[in-house]
Amino acid sequence: MTAQVFYSNFLGQLARDGLTPEQAAQHVWKPYALDALNITGTGRDTTLTALRVNAEEVAADMAAARGQAAAINLDFYRAQRAVIVLVPGFTHETLHNYSFHEEIQRRNSPHHIVMLKPGSDGGPSVEKVFSEGSGLKIAYARYPRSNAASKHIVGALFDLLHNSVTMRRWVVDEGRSVFLLGYSYGAPLILEMLAGLKAGRYADKFLLGAVRGMLSLSGDVGGSYLADDVLRPEAQLVNIHKVIVFCQRHRWAAKLAGLGTEQLMADMEGGVRSLGHEERQAAIGRYAPELPGNIKYFSLSAVMPLADYRRRWWQFNLDDYTMYRQALVSDPISIYNDGQVVLEDNLTPTAPQIAEGNRIHLGAVRTHHWGVSYKTFNFGWNRFPRRAFYRALMQTIGESLAAPAA
Repeated sequence: MTAQVFYSNFLGQLARDGLTPEQAAQHVWKPYALDALNITGTGRDTTLTALRVNAEEVAADMAAARGQAAAINLDFYRAQRAVIVLVPGFTHETLHNYSFHEEIQRRNSPHHIVMLKPGSDGGPSVEKVFSEGSGLKIAYARYPRSNAASKHIVGALFDLLHNSVTMRRWVVDEGRSVFLLGYSYGAPLILEMLAGLKAGRYADKFLLGAVRGMLSLSGDVGGSYLADDVLRPEAQLVNIHKVIVFCQRHRWAAKLAGLGTEQLMADMEGGVRSLGHEERQAAIGRYAPELPGNIKYFSLSAVMPLADYRRRWWQFNLDDYTMYRQALVSDPISIYNDGQVVLEDNLTPTAPQIAEGNRIHLGAVRTHHWGVSYKTFNFGWNRFPRRAFYRALMQTIGESLAAPAA
């Protein structure tokens, strides 16, 4: 059971970082079977008892996992032959969000990390090197029009990767495989791109044949109830059309909201609509039959009880306060939500050509949607132990990719 493997790997990494079982229990949920959860609907679960784990259970599991943690070191990273492609979430430019965490952005990272931005007139992608370590090869795909509908982004995302000199060198010259990691909106963008590649809609010379798998990390694959809400005139949180009109009248507010250009304001409503259930479900109907069946599709969710959010002014946690307000929208629909996405909407779609053994759910961690990210409103500070989480995730994916596809 791969969810059990990830859980064990995560506890091993938390033990390596010196967390006690009591502290670790604040960040993990026990492994679960998806079909044992009543996520939505009239008979939905109203408590999180199916996920809770106590400190005594964690202590025993940490002791068993402790010895595995030391193996995730520079030698482990050097041995990995995959290029990790990070595809960030909605408004990634607004939040300066490198859509993972410190291990990726920090200048002394052990990895070779390159940020890709579109070149001019279809030329080579612009590349910014963050680190030239000897560990994993990582490409951060900073796609354009970060808050637009997916139809404006997917083709540009392909061009961004295909026109990268470094990606071509890593994959073609060095023979590396590719693993795509999509955070939030990045997950459905990857799925749509993969379907387009498989269907031959792009002039691909090297990318699809190298892809071994993808991960939906808190991915908005099936749609977001938050997006559904803000599109309604009687929105519980805020009506996005009113926000855009206000920003058009008051440019200082537009800059604060990350809508400082005409393009960003023009894209916003269509982008939010593309995050909602109507468009996401319609998109699944189009692309699921075209997804390649020979790769592995992973998903990993976040679930955070409302009581865990820090939302008092003296706690100075704008991430928690903002995400708590958003979580209130989804909470009546499902307790299994991360503030923006309900767990079942994070999962890879089913399709006849994808074997069940290639759809792998890694479970959930105890944090909100931005907890597994990096720079949001709190400028990177968050209680969730992202570096231990990252090592455990790389360990789990590395072990899974070493096994043949189903």
